[in-house]
Amino acid sequence: MKEKFFITTAITYTSKLPHIGNIYEIILTDSIARYKKKRGYDVFFLTGTDEHGQKIQAEAEARGVSPQEYVDEIAGGIRKLWDLYECEYDRFIRTTDERHMETVKKIYTRLYEQVTDDDTGDKMLGAKHMRVARMAMPSLERE
Repeated sequence: MKEKFFITTAITYTSKLPHIGNIYEIILTDSIARYKKKRGYDVFFLTGTDEHGQKIQAEAEARGVSPQEYVDEIAGGIRKLWDLYECEYDRFIRTTDERHMETVKKIYTRLYEQVTDDDTGDKMLGAKHMRVARMAMPSLERE
């Protein structure tokens, strides 16, 4: 059985089209993935886009489109650029994908459930981090 090797880029922020640092990173990561494949590893190469934030909101408003319409255009351009460079990624994830949002929700829920109580009876890290998570995903509620 082949040894597994997982590699990822930072997910590119979609407030604007990528810059030279993003391009450098995808080419470097692709090179490492190809090298590992040639060495016999079972490689999984993940890349994608981060599609949330105030800069995206502002750019969308300035163009008169919804944030989702804006990131759809930018993410499409990023993916086309990666394909133009013939990068051989296995998965291109978008933080607005339903699968991604459901996975994040599951992770936050599991983390919250695993946090132990301190001597006051409050969740230690859980309460603080869950407030942040609920701002991002209002459907994430304590049962």
